[in-house]
Amino acid sequence: MTVASARLATELTGHGPGRPRTRISVLRSGWPLMLRTTLPLAATPVTAWVCRTADAARVHLAAGAAGPLGGDRLRLEVRVGPGSALVLGEIAATLLLPGTYGGRSRLDVRVHVGAGGALAWLPELVIAARGCRHTTDTRVVLEPGARLVLREEVLFGRYGEPCGGYRQRVRVETGQGPLYDQELAAGPTAPGWDGPAVTAGRPAAGTLLVVDPAAAGDGAADAFRDPDTALMELGGGARLLSALAPDTATLRRRIDDASARLLTGTHEPAALRPAGV
Repeated sequence: MTVASARLATELTGHGPGRPRTRISVLRSGWPLMLRTTLPLAATPVTAWVCRTADAARVHLAAGAAGPLGGDRLRLEVRVGPGSALVLGEIAATLLLPGTYGGRSRLDVRVHVGAGGALAWLPELVIAARGCRHTTDTRVVLEPGARLVLREEVLFGRYGEPCGGYRQRVRVETGQGPLYDQELAAGPTAPGWDGPAVTAGRPAAGTLLVVDPAAAGDGAADAFRDPDTALMELGGGARLLSALAPDTATLRRRIDDASARLLTGTHEPAALRPAGV
């Protein structure tokens, strides 16, 4: 059993002439949670959106070992300082595996985004392998004017195997109270999870949560009509896209397309846009 934690914090710097920049003020890894600063990424709708008010810091989380394995207890703490911007990603997919003694693994993620700050939290795919027992609990607190992009993707078992026991909860709060609180349970301890009311037998599912007070009431929900994709307006500029897919490549394409459409304000599908848009 492994017990570990990692911490990351940012702050705004460069208040003089020129564009404000984000500085990493805390970067503490705890094996197997290894945080590494990374070079500027290629321009994408997400990076352009995050850097709208300040140049963003870029950090990736790398796994220092396989797993999480049954019994592991991991914790990640992220604080985005007021006005600063952060793009936080992962190096590779996470494979959830059973432990030797059948224990439950757990990852707790605690995020605080200060006033006027921006965070894009883009973890890679989570694979719930047969026999795993895992819980991920993500809690996000947003101060006034804070913005958030949060992507989650899960594959229910490797090819040809049943899904392990997987439970995921994401809760986002603002000063006005809870904005979003959703829990997904899959596997042998969650009867009906693969039925028509949940995943409809699809092996992959994902969500994209965008919180941007400046985008309130832009009518984006009308642009999503795919039977395996739905967009919900949560109020206050928050929107939740949920997607199902027959494979992970299709799932990523659907979420990437939705991300581009939501973050740029272009609500037509990519195939229908003029070249160069």
